[in-house]
Amino acid sequence: MILPRSSFSGSGKAFGKKAGYGFSLVEILVVASVIGLLLALTVPGLVAFTPSRKSAIHEVSGFLENARSRAMASQAPMVVAFADGAFPGEGAYRCYALFSLEGGDEDPPGERPLRQLTPWRSLPRGMVFAHREHFEVPGGTAFRTVFDVGEKRDFPIPRATPGGEGGMAALPYLQYGPDGGIRFPAFTDADALHLGVIEGHYSPERRRIELTATRPGINGTGTYANGDCLEIGFYTGRSRLLTD
Repeated sequence: MILPRSSFSGSGKAFGKKAGYGFSLVEILVVASVIGLLLALTVPGLVAFTPSRKSAIHEVSGFLENARSRAMASQAPMVVAFADGAFPGEGAYRCYALFSLEGGDEDPPGERPLRQLTPWRSLPRGMVFAHREHFEVPGGTAFRTVFDVGEKRDFPIPRATPGGEGGMAALPYLQYGPDGGIRFPAFTDADALHLGVIEGHYSPERRRIELTATRPGINGTGTYANGDCLEIGFYTGRSRLLTD
């Protein structure tokens, strides 16, 4: 507790004309309350978005590590599917789920049947998965997100409307092999793929991601998303957070 400045010397004699010139505890509490209210009103993005984005990227990282561990433990391929614009409703660019590959190794991976192991999970509202264009990347760097790779396969998706029927949609995915490494998609020009979570939403009408928060690039060139990014090693399958 902050006390008013004393008006007495060590000998007990007064050296000031008045009892003190400090602030009372009540005045300090009132000022602190006003400052707190102003901060809450002027920086809502800091309060509302940053914790959700950080928790979302860590949750996705843990989900991918679980898929990798299950592939190694069961010595069977595990597949993580990601929702893009083909996904129904508000799940576009927000949902992800874990599947196992059934059938024999002699079947082409894209044709082997799937068994869904988890329900479709979703990023918090206001968060979506990103493309390469949303991040500032030095020229010549082999940087691609899962959504920039052309390889997709059909996955069962939820009903578009209550009471409707579910269907199938071609979605981007990661396939973990028994050694924990990435089997699909192939990206021969780099040792890693990336998966980003940014502040925004998907617009079905414009068929694109709309950013709700942006930042200028280096030296003020360009505009980029507020987001976090995972680097997923091709050979190890491990995820590393680049922006924590």
